[in-house]
Amino acid sequence: MPLRDFPVPKIVSSKCLEFEACRYNGLIIRSSVVENLKKHAKFHPICPEVEIGLGVPRKPVRVSDLDGRINLVQPETGLNLTDKMKEFSESFLNSLVDVDGFILKNKSPSCGTKSIKVYDGFDDSRIRGDGVGLFAASVMNKFPQLPVEDEGRLRNLIIRENFLTRVFTLADFREVKESGDFNDLIDFQTRNKLLLLSYDQECTRNMGNLLSNRTEYSLDDLKDKYGAMLLSALSEPQRVPSNINVLMHAFGYFSNNLKSPEKTFFLDSIQKYREGRLPLLAIINLIKSWMIRFEEEYLLKQTFFEPYPEDLIQVTFIFDRMA
Repeated sequence: MPLRDFPVPKIVSSKCLEFEACRYNGLIIRSSVVENLKKHAKFHPICPEVEIGLGVPRKPVRVSDLDGRINLVQPETGLNLTDKMKEFSESFLNSLVDVDGFILKNKSPSCGTKSIKVYDGFDDSRIRGDGVGLFAASVMNKFPQLPVEDEGRLRNLIIRENFLTRVFTLADFREVKESGDFNDLIDFQTRNKLLLLSYDQECTRNMGNLLSNRTEYSLDDLKDKYGAMLLSALSEPQRVPSNINVLMHAFGYFSNNLKSPEKTFFLDSIQKYREGRLPLLAIINLIKSWMIRFEEEYLLKQTFFEPYPEDLIQVTFIFDRMA
């Protein structure tokens, strides 16, 4: 049973990921993350290469270094597609309204977010180094603080948890922004307090101070300033020490009512999490059981313990600890 209702994130994705067979070789790419998210998010699928006039299937394109400048080229046809891709990217991204995140195709010369092969020259087979797809580069330049991931990286449990947490939190705030009630902003800060503390303690305090001094700003200005601080707070992944601080804070609500073996088990679990031998989710579920058992209303409302719908949890992927 979910602890709360969830907002609907608006996510731009590569169209070849579970939406349409439009990859250069005419295939569709399977992604369980995208498929599962379809039930909870509003997707805007896009294929930049098709949008600039390339067909399906099509000759491969690649990123090449031409005289020190990064270009998108199609060696077999002799086409340089750089200007077309940049013009499309600018037009498309400027048209977006209230997007919460991006899921792009990994290793794609247009959509790849990391480690894209950059070739030396137009049709040279030598690889000069790694880069970013041209469309992806425009995305990250236009929206530097929004969550942008590729479907390959989202197979990693920690990366996926961070992405989902961010897009659902930003979608929640987007709904708050649409409200004309200051109390909705206060409620957002209250229910997200522990989550925000797990990301950035200083920024969380500054956000609280901003709301305390609300009479200095109009409601629209206040929302804009708060929103900028929220993006900043969520811009770096949660870290193990910060999560442990939040977990220990929550533990304090129950410690006087727990038996000694329960306390020992919890502290042992914290140590295993610190050492990378236990996922965060396991300890969160333990605390959630106490929240329900002791009817701790404040914690039951905290998004830290259920930042996104639980049916999106897939623990079978790689657990890669981020210390």
